[in-house]
Amino acid sequence: MTQQFLLQNSWLIALAFGSGLMLVWPVLMKSGASRVSVAQATLLMNQKKAVFVDIRDADVVSTQGTVANARRIDVGDLQAKADSLSKNKETPVVVLCQSGIKAIPAAKILKASGYTDVHVLDGGINAWKEAGLPLKKQAANDDKVTKAKSK
Repeated sequence: MTQQFLLQNSWLIALAFGSGLMLVWPVLMKSGASRVSVAQATLLMNQKKAVFVDIRDADVVSTQGTVANARRIDVGDLQAKADSLSKNKETPVVVLCQSGIKAIPAAKILKASGYTDVHVLDGGINAWKEAGLPLKKQAANDDKVTKAKSK
């Protein structure tokens, strides 16, 4: 009887399983870091002195530029360099990548390192550029933004 019931109602079982998965999916995908818009990120920078971490490749950052005062750190080195970002683990940290997708695993690393206020820039550097905000050039081998000398 049970086997016959399962066969006759397999589409209902599949539907129930699918809807349950859809309910649980957001919890499974949560990175522990909130997504912030460009406007929210600039507020964090100006009001709370947020630390920006750019995880893009050094050659991409040196050609395209990055947010002023951002630290460029390879994702592979992020765990080792996490403690050097800020003395206070409650300082807001905004993780940057090109589109906002690759920054999610990096945000998880920073959360695991003890940072309590970690954010991912929604849309990444692409969104920053679309908002018309400036980018600073950075040397390929430097993890701090180089400042242009003005006369």
